Amino acid sequence: MNPSVNQMIATLSNRVLRFEKANSDRDYSDGGWYEETKYALFLYPDFTVLYILESFSSVSGGGLYLPNKNTQEYKGTWNVCEENQKICLHLTFEDNSSQKIETENLGYGIQKLGDQVWNRYLIS
Repeated sequence: MNPSVNQMIATLSNRVLRFEKANSDRDYSDGGWYEETKYALFLYPDFTVLYILESFSSVSGGGLYLPNKNTQEYKGTWNVCEENQKICLHLTFEDNSSQKIETENLGYGIQKLGDQVWNRYLIS
């Protein structure tokens, strides 16, 4: 096995990777919309994974406020593999769907997954 694969397994094991993004459009008439999405990948040392997607959105205007919150959880397994000379995080979920995401260690507490930079924390 490629030493880079083993190193990435050690880097990601027992970590949670988090990514958040928010968008809004407010105007002076007290109306607008807001949306926020939070992603979390809990990568346990036994190679199980918990993927949590939380989304919140709201629309306001004319004295009305309509919020919407949603949480989705997916369980499965994770591993690291090499594909086309790139290190990938391989996720397989309980519904047999899978995803391979190119990953790179960007230094202490930061991990790149695909095109996004995620924050890396210890699972406590």
